[in-house]
Amino acid sequence: MDDIKKEFQKAVDALKYAIELSFKEYKKDPSKKDQIVALWQNTIGEFLQYFSKISEKYNAKDLYKAITKVMIFGK
Repeated sequence: MDDIKKEFQKAVDALKYAIELSFKEYKKDPSKKDQIVALWQNTIGEFLQYFSKISEKYNAKDLYKAITKVMIFGK
């Protein structure tokens, strides 16, 4: 479990940095809003596709459903 926690912390740190960069870029040039949003859409879409495929690979729909519930509802 420690390895998972470490990887999640790296992911959170990377996302925080990406958020910071996104807002800095927007502040510098608000006309890039759609481009910034598209980057986020593509990244999140790629993550969700992988998430679905990996749950099928490991035949773990119950874990997939539980994590999806947390992502949507925060619980």
